[in-house]
Amino acid sequence: MTLSESTYQLTITGTETDSHQVSIETMTQVLTGVQKTVYLLGAAKLKLPLQKRFVPNRDIKNLYTLHCGISEPGSYVIPIAQPEQSKLLDETPILEDFTNLLLAVGSGVQENLHNLIPDSRYREKVLRELLRYLPKPGSRWGLSFQHQGQPEIALESKAIRTVESWLVQAEEADAVMTVTGEMIRIDFDKNLVTLRYPPTSRELECTYLQDIEDSIIESRRELIQVTGRFTLDTDGHPKSLTDVTRIEPVDLSSFTFESVEQNGRRLKLDPALMLEPSLDEESAQLLVVSDESLNLNVYAQTREQLADDLVSELFFLWDEYATENPDNLTPKAQRLRESLLSRCKEDDSHAA
Repeated sequence: MTLSESTYQLTITGTETDSHQVSIETMTQVLTGVQKTVYLLGAAKLKLPLQKRFVPNRDIKNLYTLHCGISEPGSYVIPIAQPEQSKLLDETPILEDFTNLLLAVGSGVQENLHNLIPDSRYREKVLRELLRYLPKPGSRWGLSFQHQGQPEIALESKAIRTVESWLVQAEEADAVMTVTGEMIRIDFDKNLVTLRYPPTSRELECTYLQDIEDSIIESRRELIQVTGRFTLDTDGHPKSLTDVTRIEPVDLSSFTFESVEQNGRRLKLDPALMLEPSLDEESAQLLVVSDESLNLNVYAQTREQLADDLVSELFFLWDEYATENPDNLTPKAQRLRESLLSRCKEDDSHAA
């Protein structure tokens, strides 16, 4: 199959693509992540031995290196094809496997993921790779993938929540926390990273999983967030973290919400709600966003939690003020009601 005949399309959507352009940073993040995911799927398919750190060998690259065509009009559409060499193997096309992976994530059906990747070690690596490039809540871009003749698979911010929930076992969820600090040193031989924890100025040693070493290297000169299982001291501060699953730079890029959804409901926002997160001054552990006109002041440990809480707060304000009889509200509450009604509209067609 040539690129001009490709039946697979990767589409980047959202406000970032309004001029049919995408930042190099976003493009690199997505395409690099897609390619590495396909390498992992190919290695799992061939049942190759899995090392602690996955590095595709020459054969894997020859078989499963993808090729991108010239982008097409639309949000930002990229035709994708796999090399001819891989068709010599008696196997399902690797891009069909990739499609089925995204279908499993998009639908939230974990059993389909297990059927696609029976080896739990490869399965975990694939999920961790997805975390690196799926759009986060409040991102100015989204992602979709489509095989000709099949429905489009939309991967909005809820997809990354699905991946996270599959990585964290239910019985361990309460033992996981995220801390923010300055990286002090890395010991690659011991899989150990040390950061300075601002509330206590304590150096905190974190034992990490080999899979996330690449993200540590990328984050080594920035303020970082570390997620893993923890041990607390008598004052409730973490003493150490083990089984660290995520190390990434603190993401203070702006949130953009053109709409928000909760329990089958959708609120459209016009103009879009744009918020600039910052770290709280007291502990430097909480991300904070605020909007005076909508009476929003939300904080959380992670960007994902912040987006969730922001959505919940918006729906709370809508139900408490926008739908209330103005005669029952104080003058200040009436002004908030007017702001909500001028900015938001509930999409009745989206009701469950």
